[in-house]
Amino acid sequence: MTQIGVHCPLMGLTLRRPAPSPLADAERGHVDDIVDTDRYPITDLDSLAGRSLVAETAARLEKDGLVRLPGLLRPSAVRALRREMRATGRHISCETTTRSAYAGYAGDESLLAVDDPRRLTSTWTAGHITRDMIPPFSVAQRLYVSPDFKRFIAACLKLGRVFEYADPLAGLITTVIPPGGEYGWHYDTNRFVITLAVDEARSGGAFEYSPDLRSPGDENLEGLRSVMTGDRSTIKSVTARAGDLQLFLGRYSLHRVTRVEGRRPRLMLVLSYAEQPGIIGPVERTRQVYGRVTETHLLHAEQALGTDGLIA
Repeated sequence: MTQIGVHCPLMGLTLRRPAPSPLADAERGHVDDIVDTDRYPITDLDSLAGRSLVAETAARLEKDGLVRLPGLLRPSAVRALRREMRATGRHISCETTTRSAYAGYAGDESLLAVDDPRRLTSTWTAGHITRDMIPPFSVAQRLYVSPDFKRFIAACLKLGRVFEYADPLAGLITTVIPPGGEYGWHYDTNRFVITLAVDEARSGGAFEYSPDLRSPGDENLEGLRSVMTGDRSTIKSVTARAGDLQLFLGRYSLHRVTRVEGRRPRLMLVLSYAEQPGIIGPVERTRQVYGRVTETHLLHAEQALGTDGLIA
């Protein structure tokens, strides 16, 4: 490891420390030391291999609503990311709550019929390492802001560009599901989400989803009822290993993480991007998910309904 001498005039000492890690840089940030670019040439999308990667990923995503790229992260990056998240995770708590699939539902549930599926709930036991807790020199921050990584994601989604969240808490988080915990059935507020497995559970902790259960203008409440009452006819299951990337269309597909078994928590880095800049989460959903809000959220309170007419 390269060492740099640092003179400390106040103490009259010369200290030895490791070379500093690069900082997150949305203009020039390179990721060759993070991503296995030999296998996944995301830094050269104009090459034959790059175009092939994008075309195959986009086709699989369109067909299944989810695509997994195993081993996208280099082993050294996985180890660094795991150290970073474990160190930061000591400062969070994992709470157990019961929620419906609609975290952003703005209506009065007491006005719903007794058998309305919007009343159905599932259990969540998890904690969240939010973006403001992740240092700028971390693998997570560097990857999230990387222009090469954002271009790759946009290309797979057939978008001209994707934008980082302006939200100070969301956009880049790590979900921590402890042993015995789970992530209940829900829809995402954004159309797509990218996740990277940091540490998988010994057993359990599978990602389950019902693809395209709803569509713009159609909540398909009967489909919701079927899934949440145990019908598995539409369910697909995926188990990601550390270093795997998963691109998922979660706005329309109901999904959850099953109960984590064993003694090791499940750590999953979540990288959310938007199709337009300046996205900040609604106050109530932010408070419900992360347990706190910032002044930014209070100043940018948003409506509960999305522009596609679906419950946020």
